[in-house]
Amino acid sequence: MEAQLFYKELGRLLYAIAAADGRIAAKEVAVLKKVVAEQLVPQEVTTDHFGTDQAFITEFEFDVLADRGADVDGAFDSFIAYMSRHKADLSVKRKELIYRCADAVAHAFHGVGKAELPLLIELHKHLH
Repeated sequence: MEAQLFYKELGRLLYAIAAADGRIAAKEVAVLKKVVAEQLVPQEVTTDHFGTDQAFITEFEFDVLADRGADVDGAFDSFIAYMSRHKADLSVKRKELIYRCADAVAHAFHGVGKAELPLLIELHKHLH
């Protein structure tokens, strides 16, 4: 499984969760940055050709989608399709990491709302 693609798709997932209610709160962006720095970067060993940790692709993809006001369903469906294609490559540890990241972003702004909950349920079904 290619790290660059994994982190790009994870950025799409986290964007979909943050934007599910129609807006992205500053607190959700702050939690995303914290998740990348504290959970993704420490476990990733690969870097790009500039020496930047591949995990930062998650943050970059999130920012690009937010700037474009990308479609939430499209971003979420892209991640689900990615997971379906790479299910055999996702270890239990990696699946737990995905859910922890998604859950952290969902809880960032007043807890999990009615817009985020269906996405988390769907994600959980695909992870298990």
